[in-house]
Amino acid sequence: MQIAITIFVGAIGLIVGSFLNVVILRLHAGKQFAKGRSACPRCKHTLGILELIPILSWIAQRGRCRHCGKPVSIQYPLVEALTATLFMLAYLSHVPGTYGNLIVLGLWFYVIASFIVLAVYDLRWYLLPDKVLLPIIIPAVAILIGEAMPLAAPAVAYGPAIAAVLVGGVFYALAAVSRGRWMGGGDIKLVFVIGLLLGLQKTAVAMFIAFLAAAAVAIPLVISKRKSRKDSIPFGPFLIAGALVAYLYGAPILHWYLGANGISLF
Repeated sequence: MQIAITIFVGAIGLIVGSFLNVVILRLHAGKQFAKGRSACPRCKHTLGILELIPILSWIAQRGRCRHCGKPVSIQYPLVEALTATLFMLAYLSHVPGTYGNLIVLGLWFYVIASFIVLAVYDLRWYLLPDKVLLPIIIPAVAILIGEAMPLAAPAVAYGPAIAAVLVGGVFYALAAVSRGRWMGGGDIKLVFVIGLLLGLQKTAVAMFIAFLAAAAVAIPLVISKRKSRKDSIPFGPFLIAGALVAYLYGAPILHWYLGANGISLF
């Protein structure tokens, strides 16, 4: 039963991922993403139903538009596959048994979808749009309330609140000292949201992964002279990747790290 539900969740993720591609492109073009049918970005031909099937349509058409023959970005199947994978992993990490858990899972689906839009947008245009970023605060607070209510412990909210202010303050200081060269305003808002979503411990894991991954990518680029030290590298995708890994696997990663260093929280 759980396998069937997981596959169903993945199918929903594929459909959502297809919609996210539309959101990304129309957001950049300044168009309303809820209106109008999808079309080829090159020849503007309106796509048929079979051309909208996630991943399969891209493979069947060999990554090209069926009408003009121009290449279709690999972004489309990658976003669809990533959304499906993350939705399934999120479901397996929750396996909702109550209505409360189901609501929290649904909110996380929204957060994951928003994170994917932000990551791709930042990779392509070096910007984290407020139209996508700021609304995440609402489900972040709702998730916080949803997780605190079963425990009847308002103090559960202290950790995420402290994490949001602390990491947001650190990034604000980095942006101020570097005059925006190291961190941008979007990064500050993003880490604030991540702090609210993950709390202190998992936020620490997310930041560690983000900086480590960014260094692993940036250093080879600089060494190979594909990038110079003055060139900008979008940090948002690394923050989002770190946040998602910490959300899904933060507890075991933290447990392993502390155990490997002989540290106990108790």
